[in-house]
Amino acid sequence: MTTSPRPSLPGTPAPGDLELTAGDDLVLRRHRADDVPGIVAQCIDPVSVEYTIVPTPYGTEQAEAFVAMCRRDWEAGTAAAFAVVVDGRFAGTVDLQLREAGWAEVGFGLGPWARGRGVGVRAVRRVLRWGFDDLGLEGVHWRAHVGNHATRRTAERCGVRVEGEVRGLLVQRGRRRDGWIGSVRRGDDLEPAV
Repeated sequence: MTTSPRPSLPGTPAPGDLELTAGDDLVLRRHRADDVPGIVAQCIDPVSVEYTIVPTPYGTEQAEAFVAMCRRDWEAGTAAAFAVVVDGRFAGTVDLQLREAGWAEVGFGLGPWARGRGVGVRAVRRVLRWGFDDLGLEGVHWRAHVGNHATRRTAERCGVRVEGEVRGLLVQRGRRRDGWIGSVRRGDDLEPAV
């Protein structure tokens, strides 16, 4: 594993060359313009449409806006979004939305070509470790739509304790949906919590 530059405090921008690894084949780095075709392919996948808040329809313009938003969030120190790259190919995103009092919320999604191979678990664990070790986070929340069992399994395999189901927790394209919520804290084992 490579070591990453250590920001002084949560909320400070990370250097542009920040790169994390999780095995020989998986790199986590900031999003770039050449990720746009992969982002579009991921965001038009029916599973992504069903369980995320990506706009529909989704095309190049929306992907370019997403890359620009990720850059602005890094610069503002409000979020750390990593492109997941497997064997040199864009595979998805893992992000930490930084919150008050040393907490963040983790989100993640993969394109269909990267699912079912353990990529999500390795990427999420690596970003969580970075958040705890390098940013000094105290805890991380996770939320997902009820029924998104694959995402829930990934979260649980990363040490997230699913603590409940909340009616109307999430808003997706103007509609309230029930959601699962969980957390992982500094010092927790980032292995399965179930």
